[in-house]
Amino acid sequence: MALITIAAAGNLAATLDRQARAGLPFAPWIPLLDEVSSSLVWLALAPVVVLVFRLLSPPRVRWIFAAPLHLVVAALVSLAHYGLTRLLRAVAHVVSGQDFQLPVTWAGYVGDLYRDGLTYVLLGLVYCGAHALLVARNKPTESAVGSVLEVRDGAQTVYVPVADILWVEAAGNYVELHTVGDRAILMRTTLAGIGERLESLGFLRIHRSRLVNTVSVTSIESHASGDATLLLTGGKMVSASRRYRPMLTMAMASRVKI
Repeated sequence: MALITIAAAGNLAATLDRQARAGLPFAPWIPLLDEVSSSLVWLALAPVVVLVFRLLSPPRVRWIFAAPLHLVVAALVSLAHYGLTRLLRAVAHVVSGQDFQLPVTWAGYVGDLYRDGLTYVLLGLVYCGAHALLVARNKPTESAVGSVLEVRDGAQTVYVPVADILWVEAAGNYVELHTVGDRAILMRTTLAGIGERLESLGFLRIHRSRLVNTVSVTSIESHASGDATLLLTGGKMVSASRRYRPMLTMAMASRVKI
């Protein structure tokens, strides 16, 4: 959204500057309407662009096959953008009582195709870059196998294998480590603190009070609210809030090798 807003502001400023330099009479609200309508349509089309790049990205589809498919989709997206922006502008003129002729022509569409194609590619590259950053952030930089957490309880010190931890739950001034074998071990720390230690080992925040070991997730059941229920190794189930679903989806996608 920020990218589209910045581009719209830049286009609007350039248009107003050209009209002012030409010394021609103009109504500033007309180019403003053009940019706002274009931005709204791109916001509506952005999920479609993201979905296409997600479906056509390697290793799902080789670039030699994906490239012509992207060209076709880009042309269709440009056509949708061209038609919908003209429709929005027509509605705005009618509502404001202004005379307006709907300039929908083949030449107009072809003229906008190049610019729309560049916007399509830019949105796709932004998605790919964000996806790569999220995967890199959530990808374990070291193996959990052999790693242990030192949990001190008075005079006793317990060494908990990180690979055995299924999920971590906040519990006041403590966190509760839920491990295989249905054990629950209290550790005096914050969820944010232990999250910093475990995120490089494949753990991910799925709720404001919960971390999960992504390796232990065997299935995800989505709900209409956007939340989800995760089935973990051993049959345990924990809930994930919709706020953290995108990160979870990215993390689980990075595990798929075939």
